[in-house]
Amino acid sequence: MMPVYNGDKYIKAAIESVILQKYQNWELIVVDDGSKDQTSSILESFSDKRIKVIHQENQGEATARNTALKHVEGEYLAFLDSDDMFFPEFLESMVNFLLNNPTLDAVYCDGWYIDTNDNFLELLSNQRRGPFQDDLFEALVRASDVFGPPTCTLIKRKIISDNQIEFDPRIVIGPDWDFFIKVAQFSKWGYLNLKGVKYRVHQTNITLTTNTAKRLESLALCRENAINTIRFDNCSNEVKYYAFYDLLVNIIHSQDKRQNDWIKSNQFRKIQKKDRAKLLRLTAAESIVKNHTNPYIKEWLQTSISLNPIDLKTCLIIILTKLFPNITHKILLMRHNSVQSANNSPFKIDSK
Repeated sequence: MMPVYNGDKYIKAAIESVILQKYQNWELIVVDDGSKDQTSSILESFSDKRIKVIHQENQGEATARNTALKHVEGEYLAFLDSDDMFFPEFLESMVNFLLNNPTLDAVYCDGWYIDTNDNFLELLSNQRRGPFQDDLFEALVRASDVFGPPTCTLIKRKIISDNQIEFDPRIVIGPDWDFFIKVAQFSKWGYLNLKGVKYRVHQTNITLTTNTAKRLESLALCRENAINTIRFDNCSNEVKYYAFYDLLVNIIHSQDKRQNDWIKSNQFRKIQKKDRAKLLRLTAAESIVKNHTNPYIKEWLQTSISLNPIDLKTCLIIILTKLFPNITHKILLMRHNSVQSANNSPFKIDSK
């Protein structure tokens, strides 16, 4: 599938990279999502009958991908954005891998980040954890850096159709992350040590042009959807803790009602008491740092100390907020800034 919106600068090279595949039994579903540039005329220049073009009004990436899902007919599903490219051996190698490993449902590989002039920048694997194999659900719930771009994946379409999996049209940033979390609930993955794709980095990438509010809302929806999956309850304590930390502290820190709704949720109650206590303390502390007028701070701190009465940090915050609220804000702000400057990685949050 290839969703495209105003992609006339690179789409010709992207399509040609499919035509040049060693594996020739493919179809390319291009969904033109209301482009206003020369994309349409470029698409018309291709006469290959394996290329199917669908035009629709602009509705966003996720909806364009869902349109493609309704039209694909192949046994496998691959992803190629209009500014990226496959190496000629990509499809052949990935299909052969799944044919030779019939117990697996999907596979992913490595590739290159490239610039606007097709220069190689670095490997995709430099920016992700793993590689992971077999059950990828927990790894994907933990964070989005399992694959990087979806271009490096190949999935048996039956997994998607049997489980009626679609892209969430509310998500502007990361609809593929949300999609793969859903897929991972029902699939086993392999990893092929192949540099098979080129992912282009440029200033019109949606990840670079989307404003902070939309970005955070998309991330919140990804997190909330993951927490609501049927397999989330069976995740490790560490993964459940981090998913809620990222949601409550990093993403929806300024939405106290939304935070409190999740704190009251059944999913949150299933987290270990000690972890719940810590999450409540950190959520309250973040609100104090941001100087929000949050009516739930006192309740969160009291619940935290009831869950873990020996937590001295929570006890201290409760005492300080009662006696010296302004000083408490300054202390927590200093602590917050020192942690942020010392460690920008989201994977070391336990140091707080």
